Amino acid sequence: NLQVENVLKISQLENKNILLTKTKTNINEIILKSVSSVKLLLDEKNGSIDLKLAKNIIEFEFAFNEMINVFINMLDNSIKYSKEQPKIDIETYMEKDVINVKISDNGIGMSTKVKNKIFENFYRESKGNIHNVKGHGLGLSYVKKIVDLHVGTISVFSELNKGTSFTLSFNV
Repeated sequence: NLQVENVLKISQLENKNILLTKTKTNINEIILKSVSSVKLLLDEKNGSIDLKLAKNIIEFEFAFNEMINVFINMLDNSIKYSKEQPKIDIETYMEKDVINVKISDNGIGMSTKVKNKIFENFYRESKGNIHNVKGHGLGLSYVKKIVDLHVGTISVFSELNKGTSFTLSFNV
């Protein structure tokens, strides 16, 4: 269902047929709701999430449900692409007038070639040990589009066999 929903939302986003309803919200609230949504998946793999949520986060106009989907997609990837028990760190922090969210994991990581393509629709690495991971290459494309609609940025740092870190930033 999530994959079909992603296809439909991406299609609407590309055709500019979707209007985001934004409300002033604290990003920490969105993250807590997202973590709650992936708890069963995380428990199945005996994984853990360490939260370091800053208290000084400024409220921002976020599309609440879409941002929950952003973080669910990202956390789902962190869980799916971990060989061992997933260990995920989520940190929020302010830098001047910028809200930052950093999500790091101990997953399989990715090469520079893959990093440069992960936000493309339907992109999936075609070799290696990821064929047993279900998906259609839509999650991070959706993430990027929603972050862009919030006039935010997303960056990625990853090393093969060492994990991946994503940082999302929003100017307030």
